[in-house]
Amino acid sequence: MKSLEHISFSHIAERIAALYNEGEDALLLGMLGQEYVIRHDGIVLHGQKAPEAHAAVILDYLSSSGASLTMMPWRAIGDFTGLPSPDFRKKIETPIATYAAEIIARANTLLPMMDAVAVPSILGSDVAITVRALPKVYLRAELSQETQDFHAEAWVLFSNNAHEFVTLPNLRILAEIFKDRLLSLLRIY
Repeated sequence: MKSLEHISFSHIAERIAALYNEGEDALLLGMLGQEYVIRHDGIVLHGQKAPEAHAAVILDYLSSSGASLTMMPWRAIGDFTGLPSPDFRKKIETPIATYAAEIIARANTLLPMMDAVAVPSILGSDVAITVRALPKVYLRAELSQETQDFHAEAWVLFSNNAHEFVTLPNLRILAEIFKDRLLSLLRIY
């Protein structure tokens, strides 16, 4: 990958909270509970070339100017643009809401695999999850099960300054990777 060729891993490791291996001149970076090895010739996950979407988010994170995490207040994707995002709701939140009851029932099994923890809800939902998506970018998922009066709901929020570490298009991709990983783990476990 051309964009990795000239990055000084030793200089960015501390800022992005990644581990630097001097002997291999490589970074070890956690994203959504998985470890990625970043070398000048590419990004590897489980010994294989990382999927393009994952690599795009990681490259964006590596080249960001962000320095320190500001967790709260949590922000919806529309808060970064000032516009509502029905596409985000349709592609990310609605599919998660479809499985809200199963996710809630299996949270103790699923959350540790995603570098996530259950936390008190800020919206009055049945369960709230804080996910360390990247070392300095967190996601928060609020889930409510279906009741007699209301459909199941899911809301995905971002740490306050997530946009300083990942551009808006890649924040959307990161949320989609989160959704895919969560639903994949649900099928497996």
